[in-house]
Formats: sequence, C-alpha cells, structure tokens
Amino acid sequence: MIDINMDIKPKPTTNQPIVLSQIQGYIGTVTMNHGKKRNALSSELVREILEVFDAFEAANVRVIILRAPAGVSVWSAGHNVQEIPVDGSDPVPWNTPFEQLLQRVRDLPMPVIGMIEGSVWGGACDLAICCDMLVATATASFAITPAKLGISYNTAGVNHFLGVLPIHIIKQMLFTAEPLLAEDAYRLGLLNSLVEPEELEKVTWQLAEKIASRAPIAVKVLKLEIQRLTDGTSISARDFEEIQGLRREAYRSQDFKEGISAFFEKRAPVFTGK
Repeated sequence: MIDINMDIKPKPTTNQPIVLSQIQGYIGTVTMNHGKKRNALSSELVREILEVFDAFEAANVRVIILRAPAGVSVWSAGHNVQEIPVDGSDPVPWNTPFEQLLQRVRDLPMPVIGMIEGSVWGGACDLAICCDMLVATATASFAITPAKLGISYNTAGVNHFLGVLPIHIIKQMLFTAEPLLAEDAYRLGLLNSLVEPEELEKVTWQLAEKIASRAPIAVKVLKLEIQRLTDGTSISARDFEEIQGLRREAYRSQDFKEGISAFFEKRAPVFTGK
C-alpha cells in the first residue's frame, strides 16, 4: 500500500482556515472548521470543501471522512440563512454551491463517511443524509427545518431522504422540524454506529480503513449501483410542474418572509397561511 501523507489547505480568507484537510494512506479527512459561524454551509465554506474533494479524487483517495472539530456542540448549523433570497426567487435553486455540494457527495467515486458529533441542522441534515455512512455520538441530532422557516424545500432534497429513513419518520421530521435524536437515528438505521465521544474517531477510522483495504474499482461500482437504485421513482412532467408551482407560491408567500425575519430576530414565527 502506498502511504501518502499530505495536507491540502485552501488559502484561508481569515487567519484561521475554515476547512482543514489531510490525506493519510488512502483516507482523506475534511474538517469543517468555521466554529465562529457554527459551520454554516456558506458559499465560501462549501467551495473550499469542493476544492478539497477535487484534490482527494486526483490523489486517488479511497474513502473520505467529513467531520467537525472534536467536542463541538453543533456539527453544522445548515445552509447559511443569510444567503437565502427573499426577493421571490427560488431559495434553493439547483446551481447554488450548497446544492453542488450535496450532488458532489453523492457522485464522488469513493464512499463518504460522516463523522458526527453535535447537532445537525437544516441543509446540513441533507448533507449528512447524502453521506454513504454515518458514525455518531449520543450528542448528535438531526433536524431538517424548512417548515420552521417557511422554505419550500426542493424535490431533489426531499428525495435524498427516501430510502434512508422510513417514510413516516421523514414526514415527522419535515412537518415538525424537530430533531431526530441519535438513539432513534441509530435504531432507525440512519447511523451505522453510535459510540461514546472518546471512541468516535477510532471507530470511524476503523470503518474507513476496512473500506480502503477493499478493491477500489468494485467499491466505486457498488456505490454507483446503490445510488442509482435508490434515487427514487421518476415523476411525470405534470407532477413536477405542479410541485414547482406550489413551491413558487410558498417562497413568494408572507409566511416565508415571516420565517426568515423570525430567524434573524430570534423569535418564534407566527405563520398565517398567506
């Protein structure tokens, strides 16, 4: 086995890099390091993660670990709400850096293991769902929160949850925007392992090393096969247009503006259905 040890550090925009990365053997680790913003998935943070993914693929990495620094209370606060438009345009269009990140994780030729400590919110919950495997501690929780903000989440994002969790659990998470606790996430099969904090790194690395020792071409094909087989059923053009029309109604509504305002004002939103 070739032992590659190198650090890939995108040029930081501040004194503290917001993304840290390292390759050890065939395993690449990406650490979201923007604690000041609770690792909110801003365009800046996402672009740096995508650059690291490109470098990992060029270096023939076989497994990627996506993590936050040890001991955090929030793994990621989700999509950066400050970047969500309130001008009547789609709040989650297909071509945003955030959407590109989700698609990249799913399309990478190597498995991505989410190493989760702390709470996972909003779009970060979608990111975790898109990972191929998850190892977490009891401090982890998973909340997908568009209904709390009045956001009409896109169809592709909703589809990511299908096949990963039971449909009634998905509905509960989406309709209530309340967190799914780590114990329930493990019981329902979202988590591959639920471990003590001091065992998190060890167990994640053991899983990554086991995968890295297998035939990389076979693993690549298996990931693609599983991805395609679980992408969900296609919908008709009529159904898609109906959903898009309802989404436009939602993101142009007063409730959407109220949800965003309430978020920044740190208060409970008052929705009127208008």
